[in-house]
Amino acid sequence: MKSTNSHKVCIKGLTTAAFLVASFSANATTITDNYVGSEAHTYGDVIGAESDFGINSMEVNVSGSILTVSINTNFAGRGDDGLFASSTNGLGIGYGDLFLSNSWTPDGSAPHTTDNATNGTVWSYGFSLFDRWMSEDQSGTGTLYSLNSADNNTDILMSDDFIDSAVHFRNGQEVAVDTVNGNVSNVGAGTWDIDMANNLINFQMDISGTNLLLGNEIALHWGPTCQNDVIEGVSAVPVPAAVWLFASGLIGLTGIARRETQG
Repeated sequence: MKSTNSHKVCIKGLTTAAFLVASFSANATTITDNYVGSEAHTYGDVIGAESDFGINSMEVNVSGSILTVSINTNFAGRGDDGLFASSTNGLGIGYGDLFLSNSWTPDGSAPHTTDNATNGTVWSYGFSLFDRWMSEDQSGTGTLYSLNSADNNTDILMSDDFIDSAVHFRNGQEVAVDTVNGNVSNVGAGTWDIDMANNLINFQMDISGTNLLLGNEIALHWGPTCQNDVIEGVSAVPVPAAVWLFASGLIGLTGIARRETQG
């Protein structure tokens, strides 16, 4: 039987790396809704009823390669209520996709009242929801797409695509991944659910197929399909990429060492 020294070294290194990953991923980042976006006119942050559309905050956490996002909003559970059905081809207002990038570059200064999809952050990824009009307190699935074009216009459907412009006051905001005509590619999968009791919409996805772990921050954007309220902001990446990649590499080396000892 071959020496187990390399196996022991790998196990020791893996234990250290796992400890570091756990240490750095312990705290979540909370983004408060300080973003308004363009064309809000005199309506301010929330257009329409606060009780229907108000967004309060977004909590972001990365553990290993799993990204968890919880959005506190009064819209949780309203996606099947048929709100403004006459302006949405009978569908009502649904839940928007979650957009991500590793840098946040909104137009103008806070609260970014000139920012929209044409002049702000070019989103690199979008978590596309299956059944955005899902009933209250249900769970669903989604696909994480890479948005491969140089701008948002090609790969993203805007609020204008979902709401009759005659009653729409925050136009040109990102709503959904254009999975039909966009230059997009599947890079992961995840789940989402609605927690009406706590006014939460929760997303969870594996981002190992992206470059989001290689930077220092993750930028995010979310709103209902009408974008009557929108939350955008940036979260620090709790797990340094070097630590996570180091741990991943050691997992592979440990497997090799184990095979050698059994050879």
